[in-house]
Amino acid sequence: MSGYAGQSIWKSLGRAAFLSVAVSFVLFPILWLALGSVKTRNGALAVPPEFIFQPDFTAYTRIFTQGFLGSFQTSLTIALTNVVLTMVLGVPAAYALTRMTGKVQENLSFWLLSVRMAPLFAVIIPLYVLFRGIGLLDTPIAVALAHLTLTLPMAIWMLVTYFRSIPIDLDQAALLDGATRLQVLWIVILPIARPMLASVGIIVFIFSWNEFLLAFILTSRDAQTVPVAVASMAGTMSFDWPLIAAVSIVSMIPALLFVGVAQRHIVSGLGAGAVK
Repeated sequence: MSGYAGQSIWKSLGRAAFLSVAVSFVLFPILWLALGSVKTRNGALAVPPEFIFQPDFTAYTRIFTQGFLGSFQTSLTIALTNVVLTMVLGVPAAYALTRMTGKVQENLSFWLLSVRMAPLFAVIIPLYVLFRGIGLLDTPIAVALAHLTLTLPMAIWMLVTYFRSIPIDLDQAALLDGATRLQVLWIVILPIARPMLASVGIIVFIFSWNEFLLAFILTSRDAQTVPVAVASMAGTMSFDWPLIAAVSIVSMIPALLFVGVAQRHIVSGLGAGAVK
């Protein structure tokens, strides 16, 4: 009995040590950014690093005085627009795919997967030519639509997996009661799928908020997102590390808030499903 207790203690200690290392590995870059954001420019680049210093919050005040708020507003507009478009188009498409049978369903599913697997550079050039032709270059809607080409297939595939786990008997019962397919989706399926919808919304928002390459190619000045603005601050010989670190820290806040709100919806959705 004592041997089993000893093994259990060692397993617990091993799990605790592993989790501590994993958490430290994840949090270290954030901590390093936070420290760099409250140092002077020379202090942030000092070798060896300074761990005892007088905090300087000038970099955070410069976020409001050097035009970065416009980039935050643009990123938020693009991310929220992409979430709305992805959910409005992806939810009905995923539901339709789960209720279809035969070769048509298989071919459509494979086509969606192939689009998501395409190299990003294969998507950028056609989108650039298209948006330039219709006058949408350097606009938030252009970046949101470009993100949609990547997030929509991803969302559909995630939702298809979840919708397939919902018994089709629920659809048939609602149809027998006189409901249309749209009413079945809206009244029966969506309330059950709220946890998954929240999860997909989180993933789409974070992807769109952090995406760099499409935003960099399709924008220049008027619709510059936060990742593009941060990259533009890096010079060839020197760069303002405290300002870059401060913008990076502040850019985490909207994503964390969105995740926090969505998590509450996930919990409420799971609770509602358990009650039902």
